[in-house]
Amino acid sequence: MVRRRVVLLLALLIIAIPLYLILNHADHPSFFRTDGDADDPSYGLILDAGSTGTRMFLYQWTSYSDTQLIDIRPALDHKNEPVVKKAHPGLSTFADHPQDAAEYIKPLLDYAIEFVPEAKRPYTPVFIFATAGMRLVPEEQQRTILADLHAKLPQMTVMQIMKEHIRVIEGKWEGIYSWIAANYILGRFKSTSSENPSFPVPLITTRKDTVGMMDMGGASVQIAFELPQTSPFLSEHVENVNLGCRDESPLFKYKLFVTTFLGFGVNEGMKRYEQYLYKTNGETNGSHVRDECLPVNLQQLATNDDGSQFMKKGVGDWDSCVNRLSALIDPGSSQTCLPQCFFGNVAAPELNLSEMQFFGFSEFWYSVDNVLQLGGQYNYSQVTEKSRQFCNQRWSVIQSQWRSKLYPKADEDRIRTQCFKSAWITAALHSGFDINEQKNKFQSVMMLDGQEVQWALGAMIYHLRKENQKKIKKIICSLCGVCHHPRVNIKTHIRQCYANAGVEVDEAWVPKDSFDLGLFESM
Repeated sequence: MVRRRVVLLLALLIIAIPLYLILNHADHPSFFRTDGDADDPSYGLILDAGSTGTRMFLYQWTSYSDTQLIDIRPALDHKNEPVVKKAHPGLSTFADHPQDAAEYIKPLLDYAIEFVPEAKRPYTPVFIFATAGMRLVPEEQQRTILADLHAKLPQMTVMQIMKEHIRVIEGKWEGIYSWIAANYILGRFKSTSSENPSFPVPLITTRKDTVGMMDMGGASVQIAFELPQTSPFLSEHVENVNLGCRDESPLFKYKLFVTTFLGFGVNEGMKRYEQYLYKTNGETNGSHVRDECLPVNLQQLATNDDGSQFMKKGVGDWDSCVNRLSALIDPGSSQTCLPQCFFGNVAAPELNLSEMQFFGFSEFWYSVDNVLQLGGQYNYSQVTEKSRQFCNQRWSVIQSQWRSKLYPKADEDRIRTQCFKSAWITAALHSGFDINEQKNKFQSVMMLDGQEVQWALGAMIYHLRKENQKKIKKIICSLCGVCHHPRVNIKTHIRQCYANAGVEVDEAWVPKDSFDLGLFESM
């Protein structure tokens, strides 16, 4: 009996000491690091199911500490290019035949899995997030499309297919994910911390300022930026985001203002403007409507909401164009929100965005770079002067310049709409967001630090924030052969580990601070 107790005690010590180190020193930056970590990354797959198609991105990452974010980057193919593949048309087109949705997705999974080591495939999560196109589909049809994916995809791949990872996301989450991606690429989430042995959560000493992002597409504009944690501003557009794996730690907690302005994208903006032109000019009786937002003598046919049409003729007055568009964007005396409003009568926090560093994507870049070649640090005077010069030319001259490759980045549709688009983004910046014309920190960008900014990267970072728990399970697996499915929580792993050694443990054994740090949460 005594000998049996001694054996059990030794077994308990052999297991308890490594587990104690796991639970109490997992936050040390070198704890998880091994010589093979850099060559033994984990993998994750995300599909951006947009309105015109679905893009697949494969990422790989390593994780060394629960006080650091994962080190994530695009997985590369045999040509050293990011593993990306697109399928057409959009997922939303399966509304009338949802039974084919999974077959549409399967080739993307089949392509991605070629670049995932075989041993990693069962542990590779797949995320499928549908955006604007699917949001326009009636909810019942959305559910049938998603149900087909939920039911069939697990039979089509060995990668991890989980129901909660396949869904239609709100527009604001695209903004949040883009904000995460931009700040991650720029290294703005890196901070230094000090530790107090008597206090289990690292104490922040310095944290870098984050940047804001604006993204203008055809239908909408998105904005996301950090608010001070002490900000009293309350709104449905405020979202608290935690990128860390510890729920209690403030290290990676951010309060964001994020929203989507539907109907204020550049194409929808043009529709608003054309309706305004028609209403202010009344019946045209076959004559042309003067349009300050078109180059001189360019004629375009416009269509009203009721289907009727009228002809516009450009007069090339860019300054008047900006003034007209600013009146459409700025609610002026109709403001109903305090202390201030963004366009669309959306209540805005009492912050000066001109003093914050902002990056503008998509149309904010195209409208100042494809023709004007002024992408980068925003200079209002230069944009204004070059826009005036371009728009004040005759359309025949602009066509001749384009044919002679003076605007190599622009197609014909771009040069037709350049006057309006450059005026629209100018009005959006200064009337919609109240960015100061002369003193601001706004930059239009296509890439950051050599990388194209995709919200898919931000989504992967956000949804893998518990990845260090998997690292702990992996160590427990190697220590005592307890290798359950990755979704089983750490507590179950530890109890089984002791059981294998013939040691009975109860709930009271588990250190309380480990529960407090969220290490035993189920994923």
